[in-house]
Amino acid sequence: MTTVAQLLIIVFGLFLVGVSCLMLANPPAAVRFLDQFASTKFINLLEATLLIIFGAAFLGYAELSRFPKTLWVFGLLLVLSGVGIYLVPREWHRRYGVWSTKLVTPYLRLLAPLSLLFGVLLIYAVV
Repeated sequence: MTTVAQLLIIVFGLFLVGVSCLMLANPPAAVRFLDQFASTKFINLLEATLLIIFGAAFLGYAELSRFPKTLWVFGLLLVLSGVGIYLVPREWHRRYGVWSTKLVTPYLRLLAPLSLLFGVLLIYAVV
């Protein structure tokens, strides 16, 4: 089971690296990607489920990682976010997503290195 959790954390880190590359190379495409969150009932439920699955992986692997407290806290935040998405109406989540995307859109290229760094650090924490 720890191997699955480790692999999921690596996949999450690679996802962040990929998103950061998209943010740098093509900010409008990154905005279109972000705008898809909560756009349909299926995507909303998928997002919530994936947050809980990845969060559980972080919680389960935290003690074996280089940064156990950090991974544990991040895993807890992911699980709580996923549960929150299940509990609030999809339209509320959708409005929040639209609002937050508009908020960060002007700064995507500035935020991209942070996403890249966090993704790389997550991978480093578990390999």
